[in-house]
Amino acid sequence: MLPPELLEKVMSRMSPVNLVPMMLSCSILNALAHNERIWDKIYKRVMPQTHKALHLAPNPDYWKFKNASSIKFIFEYCRHAHAAKSAEPHGTNLTEVHTSMAVMKRCASSLLVQRASVYVVRRLAYYPQVCDKKYRERIEIFRGALGQEGAIEAAVGILSRFEDSDVVAGALCAIGNLVIDSDNSQRLSEMRAIEAIIFAMRSHAASFAVLDYGCFALCNLGDEYKYKELICKAEAPVMALEAVKVPSFRPEELTPPLDLLSVLCQVQECKTEYGRRIVDAVDEILPLAMAHSKLMAHTLTLAVLVCENLEDNRNYAVEKSFIERMFDAMAKFHGEPLILVKASLVLFTLFWRNNDRPLMNTHRHRLIRSIVLAMKEHKADVSLQRTSAAMLSDFAHSDSALKRLIVDLGGKDLVRHALAAASGDDESDPEWNALAAFISIDD
Repeated sequence: MLPPELLEKVMSRMSPVNLVPMMLSCSILNALAHNERIWDKIYKRVMPQTHKALHLAPNPDYWKFKNASSIKFIFEYCRHAHAAKSAEPHGTNLTEVHTSMAVMKRCASSLLVQRASVYVVRRLAYYPQVCDKKYRERIEIFRGALGQEGAIEAAVGILSRFEDSDVVAGALCAIGNLVIDSDNSQRLSEMRAIEAIIFAMRSHAASFAVLDYGCFALCNLGDEYKYKELICKAEAPVMALEAVKVPSFRPEELTPPLDLLSVLCQVQECKTEYGRRIVDAVDEILPLAMAHSKLMAHTLTLAVLVCENLEDNRNYAVEKSFIERMFDAMAKFHGEPLILVKASLVLFTLFWRNNDRPLMNTHRHRLIRSIVLAMKEHKADVSLQRTSAAMLSDFAHSDSALKRLIVDLGGKDLVRHALAAASGDDESDPEWNALAAFISIDD
């Protein structure tokens, strides 16, 4: 028997086609071959692009190079006749895309192969923010090529064929990465796969991974308005509202369905049909969110969107004591600019043009004082300064008494400073550039 170090070196240079049968020959070799380093080196040698993708992005705990699923996948990969290395766009080699998809489709009934396949696909269709431009461009090419090779169809097929929630969650994540490509989004919609995604999420209602990646897939698909409408018609709002009431989910695990509802609230029909139910859901979550800043931020985003431009929802939110809850949130999270901004926006939305209600005017005074205080305490936060300046400007233009209050509190100078600080040519934020031209508090 060779020393373990030398044996590891020999094994890492072997083809999985030969190594896997050798592993089955005796228990000693099997134990040695379950060394993570061996399979890491094999993946790096055989599938260098996939290896890099798997290392660039954090992997789930159940993905390991030494796992049976990843070993089975690369064994099947090496058994397959590699696709010819023909000329590819931008000189990108698509051999791994073609061969990985061939293995995924050929072993469609193998749980082990599909478990690994969905993670290979999701990584070949994803790039982290820290990567360079060249890698992003390569992944964008991979994403389109995967769709052409049938990755959408293969991933959607997994949703109905397998009961294992990890495999289903992996397939949903792969779909979420693939639909960033517009052609892949079109493929998915033509397959009526939105319904399949929602059915899978309902079938695994207790699995957070399935909920998380299902919402991720629907949110990414919902980047285009026409798909938002299709997602709403498939009753995704009902599914999301059911998910936020699952008792087994921890507070931080409620954010994916809230984010999905936020995306769908950009469809007016969704807010009209489900608005009161969404307001009720927000009302139930807010007390819990008082102890979780992340949950509070996501909840407030949804509260703004569901009340925006719909008087019935705004009035119902007022009935549910949203006003006091927002002021409570601003007091509790006074050191967190993001929550201050979002809570202020909820209140600003609730107060929108309700000038005939005296109590609302009292609340406006409270909000203006809170906004001015936040601007003084968080001078370095650009988002807070810009949003606050816009709200103060709107209040000043809408009511002369409110304008006097803002001036008396020093709000005029704060708005002027906010505009001056952002007066540089910030081409990265055209929305702010357009808004800034209308922000002012005149004498």
